[in-house]
Parts: sequence; structure tokens; C-alpha cells
Amino acid sequence: MNTFALRITSPEGDLFSGEATMLSVRGTEGELAVMAGHVPFVSYIVPSDCKVELPDGTVRQGRIERGVLTVATDKVILLSGDFSWK
Repeated sequence: MNTFALRITSPEGDLFSGEATMLSVRGTEGELAVMAGHVPFVSYIVPSDCKVELPDGTVRQGRIERGVLTVATDKVILLSGDFSWK
């Protein structure tokens, strides 16, 4: 499965930086799932669960209270004001 560069960051610093196969989170318009090659966009993130699928099949789950998701052609950045891993 194709991967993309993902960075999850907060005011305290980076919470994740590496390759992922999928990121799912809830934006203001509904559920979002980002995979490699996704069309670029920016969205506000609302309080929701967050799921990161890694290349080895591992799934990391967390909780975000608010943030901004930026999807570019070469990287995905999730800026969070309040994020915690489950």
C-alpha cells in the first residue's frame, strides 16, 4: 500500500512524524480519510477520534479536540491545539 508523510503536531511539539497509509479524522464537513495521492485541501478539525494506519498494519488511535488539517501533494500536517493518544 502506498504511504505518505504525516506529521501531527501541537504547541508542545511533534506527536507523530513518519510514514502512514491512512489518516482518518472528522472535519467541519464530516468524516475525512486521507490516503497517498489525495487531492490537496485544508480543513478545520472538530472534536473527534483520530486514526493513523501505519505501513506495517499497526493502527494508532487518538483524540483531537480541535485543529487544522493540511493535505499537500507531498505531505499531510495535522496541527492540533489538544491531542492525546489512546
